[in-house]
Amino acid sequence: MPIFCRQLPFLLVAILLPFTPLHASTLTVLTSFSEAPVKAVIEGFSRQYPAIRVEVIYRRTLPALRLLTADDAPGVDIIMSSSPTFFHTLDQAGLLAGLSAETVPPDWLTPHMLGLGNKVAVVGYSGSGIMYNRRYLDKYHLPVPTTWQQLASPQFMGHVMMSSPSQSGTTHMMVESVLQQYGWEQGWALLMRLGSNLSAITARSFGVSDGVTRGLAGAGLVIDSYARNSQARFDHVGFNILPDAVILPTYLGVARSSEHPANAARFIKYLLSAKGQAIIATPGMAKVTLNQPRLASEAKYVTDKDLLYRRAGLLKALFEQTITQQLPRLKLTWQEINGADTRGDPARERLLEQARAKASTPPLSELEASDPALLAQFDGLYERDQSNPQTEKVMHQWRQAMEARLGEARLLVDQAVKP
Repeated sequence: MPIFCRQLPFLLVAILLPFTPLHASTLTVLTSFSEAPVKAVIEGFSRQYPAIRVEVIYRRTLPALRLLTADDAPGVDIIMSSSPTFFHTLDQAGLLAGLSAETVPPDWLTPHMLGLGNKVAVVGYSGSGIMYNRRYLDKYHLPVPTTWQQLASPQFMGHVMMSSPSQSGTTHMMVESVLQQYGWEQGWALLMRLGSNLSAITARSFGVSDGVTRGLAGAGLVIDSYARNSQARFDHVGFNILPDAVILPTYLGVARSSEHPANAARFIKYLLSAKGQAIIATPGMAKVTLNQPRLASEAKYVTDKDLLYRRAGLLKALFEQTITQQLPRLKLTWQEINGADTRGDPARERLLEQARAKASTPPLSELEASDPALLAQFDGLYERDQSNPQTEKVMHQWRQAMEARLGEARLLVDQAVKP
């Protein structure tokens, strides 16, 4: 190949960006999203700016934080995620740069946002709900679920999937929304009954949409973009927005360590443009755009963000010890409770009701969960990976207490059904 041809791309960069160093023709995006939605955005941006080479790093929020704070971390320019706790932690750690251009979100979306002012841009949003597989539901004669309560009912035992709030920022938001809307006691009772119906707890939230699509479960808790992405390819996939859905904006931030802030600004500007918003709405990205206010403006629930941030680490740890680590015991206990025949005897029914209470009560009261010292102990446990022997000891105590309660519940069932 002639020398001139080999050098042509570099000459084009020099012509397009005459006052910018040649190495500025790259852009590195770090995202907690899966590859499918991000691919559509990157392809659109690359068509607009062919001289900028885009690299994408896919990480869950905790590995993403580790990557950003590592001594040998690769250069990251744009950070993209729907997790407000992730961006809150980034801001607290001083890892976000101020945006070079003002990005003003619509008034109707502001109540659902982080409140980080000029440090994040919002390019779209999602709602949360229940994705389902019509073929699976028909096979097992199950109704189309529309509420948390339906998914927690005995008829859905073994037919539900969800992710863990310690692994998925969107799942954390959904779990927190249950506790804020139903209260600590009723919220955990609902979550634990739902937990007993789980066929699996996935490591990533898009693992739920993949599992439901493939028929590994009948229904799962996801954000609407994952469901819409699957619906575009498969006719047997359906989705219902929850009546008490949490609204999840899609955030973009610029890393403070970015070596290409101009390219990062171009990326944000592109996604806010008419072309970018058109891609945001396609089945690839499948987000609700900033000119579609209905879902967000009609949402009845708005997250108490101070409470969300304050107890994030504790909530994730408690879910792990109460549901994830107890899944086989939880399922067996509720299987026995749901199958118990009390023969209409009031005394036996009282014993069964006691068993239900034991199996749906976490090892931590709301008052205990509000203790500032305990909250401080768990602050950053999953965001900054700051586990310590004292925290491990507390989690071990929770796990033991939950095992004991489930054991007591099974003994009560035995008493309720014995001849």
